[in-house]
Amino acid sequence: VVYADALKITVKRENSYAKAAVHIIYGIRDENKRGLLDLSTNPTESSTRRSERIAKLQQRRIKAVDLFVADGLPYLEDEIHKYFPVTAFQKCVVHKMRNILNKVRAKHKKEISEDLKQVFDNFDKDSNIEDAQNKLKAFIKKWEKTYKDMAQFFDDNTLEYYFTYIQFPCKLRRMIYTTNSIEALN
Repeated sequence: VVYADALKITVKRENSYAKAAVHIIYGIRDENKRGLLDLSTNPTESSTRRSERIAKLQQRRIKAVDLFVADGLPYLEDEIHKYFPVTAFQKCVVHKMRNILNKVRAKHKKEISEDLKQVFDNFDKDSNIEDAQNKLKAFIKKWEKTYKDMAQFFDDNTLEYYFTYIQFPCKLRRMIYTTNSIEALN
């Protein structure tokens, strides 16, 4: 499993300060050994910048990755599949939840948060993608009365990448549905 995310920091450049993105990529091997694969600073966080870093992984002779877990950066899945075409891709569910909660009224945050947790709570052996998608449809139906654009948070072209973790064994799902492990590293 390879995790990728960026941490925003303030850096000093000559006589001024500016925000920069520290791109962090680390992996976990079959024997549960973790290793930092890439650490780089760029002025921005973009799929193009991340693509450059992923290309470097391939140049370092990383031949196969079972699963790539990253934030919701647009088009990142395309960049990953360019270098690792058969790799499964999981967009971070926690990033998605935070993005939604940032766009709703304070009085609804707690309830929406609880509802989203239910949508993405697919950690037992009986969980399947069809049930997860039905939970998501029910969530959207419930909240689109109050937030007409709720469905737009779940783009049909990338929706599958928020449920990839369900395809993996139950004991791994909590570790791979989010980039929280890389956030802990930060």
